[in-house]
Amino acid sequence: MIIKIKNLKLRTMKNLQYTLFGLTLLLFTFSACTKEKATEYGQFSLEFDNKVGAEAVALNASGSTDYPFTTAMSQEFNLQTLGYYISRVELTGPNGESYSDEVSTGATSEEVKGFYQVVESNESSKSIALENVPVGTYNQITFTLGVEADYVEDGATGGVLDPSNGGWLWNWDSGYIFFKMEGTAPASTSTDNTFKFHIGGWKEIAGNASLVNNVKRITLEFPSSAEVTTSSDEQAHIVLDLLEILDGHHAVDFSTTSRVMSPVAGADYAHSLEEAFMVHGIHTK
Repeated sequence: MIIKIKNLKLRTMKNLQYTLFGLTLLLFTFSACTKEKATEYGQFSLEFDNKVGAEAVALNASGSTDYPFTTAMSQEFNLQTLGYYISRVELTGPNGESYSDEVSTGATSEEVKGFYQVVESNESSKSIALENVPVGTYNQITFTLGVEADYVEDGATGGVLDPSNGGWLWNWDSGYIFFKMEGTAPASTSTDNTFKFHIGGWKEIAGNASLVNNVKRITLEFPSSAEVTTSSDEQAHIVLDLLEILDGHHAVDFSTTSRVMSPVAGADYAHSLEEAFMVHGIHTK
């Protein structure tokens, strides 16, 4: 009987040793796999390029009578101001890769992240660097044209959203002007033949006909895949074609429409803006 108990104890101790060894091996293997699969990060850039058909946008001084562009209605025009807000940028890939740009608001410019005011007169604003993008293959981008409700409701903010710092805020009911285009056209019946298209609006309220949500979430396919590595810096060349707006499904006639300055008036043009962007190519900087 004593021998049996002693043998049982020996077997139990050996089983315990095997179990501990197995757990140690499992933990070591898991740790090694974790290290092997640690996420690496790189940078990816967006380059916005504004065009009128095949022609690059060039701004004219106020009062200029030089008209380099023509609409499908054969109406000549020039441009003096052009810009738009881009926010909440996301990248996705064919193998499950994903990246979401950090977005936050606050009272100071340091707290405001993920909002970009692309202004034609400011060359550096047309290039956006996305940091800490997981290494991988990407073939699609999604971004918001405008400032969405959650962030307007945050109230007064800093950075590119600050009205005192050039932010294009109408008021807290109408929200931000997220697309601004101004210039001169001989066909315009406004003073000095000017035109102004200010597109905005972020909410709808039942019974209030003056408010409409024109903010657009836009998804674009890449013409070729982008490979993000720890050392590369590729960029998506994104083109905005203004003729898609001026000659779109709600074509502009400057002789009858030279002022678009409210959410409701801008609704049709906001729909045209959804079709005005395209990724022209993926390039290495």
